[in-house]
Amino acid sequence: MSFGAMAALILAMMAATVLEKLKGTELAFSAVYHSPWFFALWGVAAVCGLCWLVSRGVQRHFFTFLLHGAFVVILAGALVTFLTGEQGFIHLRGGEQVAAFETDDGQQKAMPFSLALEDFQVSYYRGSRAPMDYTSRVTVRGDGQPFTAEISMNHILKYKGWRFYQSGFDDDQAGATLAVSHDPWGTGITYTGYLLLLVAMLGFFVQKGTGFRAALRRVGSATLLLAVCCLPAGAKTVVDTPRALPAEVADAFGDLYVYYQDRICPFETMARDYTLKAYGKPRWEDYNANQVVTGWLFYYDWWRVVPFKVKAKDKGTAAEREKGFLLNSTASGDAWKLFPVADSTGTVLWYHANEALPPQVVADYDRWLFIRKALDLVEESVRAEDWPEVLRIVGKIKLYQEKTAADVLPSAAQIRAEKLYNKFSRPRIPFMASITLGLILFVLSAVLMSRGKPYPRRAASGLACLSALLWLYLTGVLGLRWYVSGHAPFAGSYSVMMLMAWLSALLMTLLYRKFPLVQPLGFLMAGFTMLMASMASANPQITHLMPVLQSPLLSLHVLSMMLSYTLFGIVALNGIMGVCVPRGAAILRDVSLLLLYPGVFLLTFGTFLGAVWANISWGSYWAWDPKETWALVTLLLYAATLHSGSLGSGDATRARGFRNPRFFHIYCIFAFLAVLITYFGVNLILGGMHSYA
Repeated sequence: MSFGAMAALILAMMAATVLEKLKGTELAFSAVYHSPWFFALWGVAAVCGLCWLVSRGVQRHFFTFLLHGAFVVILAGALVTFLTGEQGFIHLRGGEQVAAFETDDGQQKAMPFSLALEDFQVSYYRGSRAPMDYTSRVTVRGDGQPFTAEISMNHILKYKGWRFYQSGFDDDQAGATLAVSHDPWGTGITYTGYLLLLVAMLGFFVQKGTGFRAALRRVGSATLLLAVCCLPAGAKTVVDTPRALPAEVADAFGDLYVYYQDRICPFETMARDYTLKAYGKPRWEDYNANQVVTGWLFYYDWWRVVPFKVKAKDKGTAAEREKGFLLNSTASGDAWKLFPVADSTGTVLWYHANEALPPQVVADYDRWLFIRKALDLVEESVRAEDWPEVLRIVGKIKLYQEKTAADVLPSAAQIRAEKLYNKFSRPRIPFMASITLGLILFVLSAVLMSRGKPYPRRAASGLACLSALLWLYLTGVLGLRWYVSGHAPFAGSYSVMMLMAWLSALLMTLLYRKFPLVQPLGFLMAGFTMLMASMASANPQITHLMPVLQSPLLSLHVLSMMLSYTLFGIVALNGIMGVCVPRGAAILRDVSLLLLYPGVFLLTFGTFLGAVWANISWGSYWAWDPKETWALVTLLLYAATLHSGSLGSGDATRARGFRNPRFFHIYCIFAFLAVLITYFGVNLILGGMHSYA
């Protein structure tokens, strides 16, 4: 009954996310998430599961029993929150006293105190207009002395069991909207469950008689396999090309600063992103990105006939129009925000030569003339092929930038790091080599295993050197990205895919002696994730974090989730091996189990750490957002596989179906679909609060 109820819950949650997409959030909540039968299923799963564990004597294994008990505590906390908690919004305008909030269903409810907005401020990243944080300064008047507090993203106001979160603001920045949460009991109970869960997961790995330890003993006595391979070679075709600036002249433009994607960066970065979008590569034939984009400006008639890289299905669509817009905005000069101007408050804004300039620049004729005509002078010199004069004018533009915006420009070291990052960030050769190597090793491993041949240790050592080199490359790329952006590279599709490749390379390098099969699976996993990153890098990459992501919990949350996804990916590939090589299916099942235990625990930790973060940022630790729901679905699907383990001699937690290695491997292959939907499907189809992730 417990497993049956859990299976029904999984299907219900899957259906609810689709229902929400098709019919709206309100129907999904009334029909599923807040319906009596949904609550009843959770109750059946929890109560029957605990009764079954007690009847089998699992309480003698403290950490295993605590693990399951912690989930019951979490569910109890969620029920208390639902029954007794209050949530809503309060809108404040400057100077007004407000002592009531509006619930989610539109009702007005009184609070035992009042709030008044004293000030609202938007803080920006240095040298840009990208918001870094939103801060409301409020005065609280209750039973005691009034006091003033600040509320910002990831910094809440707590008062007498009430919590207030920064949610929105008025267009004139004279008013703010705060999310309100009053949950005096439920959150505490739920957090207690989280703490018990963490203790149980840590203690599980030192507990005797677990399925993890049993699988570890069996794998330790088995022989696995591996082999070597070669790397692919490519050919290059050179065709007739349009005109472009000499490389050294175009690279001088690449050294200029430009305001792009709400940050100041080398012009080379913008040129690279535009070239990637237009042609699918960071260069066109023999021309680098700087030559391509400067060619769009100075040799437009030559370049406008060069075909963009557009799929047949995208002909005439927004995707093709976007590429045309990039070309035209560059050719007109509108994309060239090269000229900084400090306003009366000292804030530096950036302009292109054609837009309306502020009054202080118009009043300064020499500066106005320089901004308006600098690129025209460059174009005249380009037509005359007077390259020294071109370099001289470009140098004057850079001097103007450094003089006007010295306080907000990135450091010279950051600029060098970003240009180095631009050269190595797109892992085209590494992903091709990794996939090719992984496929060859995968096939040879299957052949060796089917013939029962011994594992070639020298080959494994050589492959470990390759995986270490791959790890160093990925470490360098992610480290440069971290340094240039100023925040950990844990947000956005490119960063996450590269992080998964980094984790795969690390696992290969550290575990190859104990689990040699991790090498072909790891190379495949790293290769495919780098392939996804390479596809993602056709879009602009380094951007400022949105305010809600300015939290120290981001790195730990994303790292836990991505490491679990990496392990699940390797388990899926191992499952394919197990299906293809029946002779090794049993030992491969044990290898998968050894990866699944830490994988499921990391996913559990990351999911509930995300709940804590959501409570800090949004005022609710669980909102049934599609991303949250599918993360829970993934967790429950993979948790089922752990019940193929054992406790002592009684097989107290053994589920019959998972004892069959073939069924186990097929299940793990299809379970990985939930991971793909959680990360990709939610972003692309279902949407929600987490669609940026």
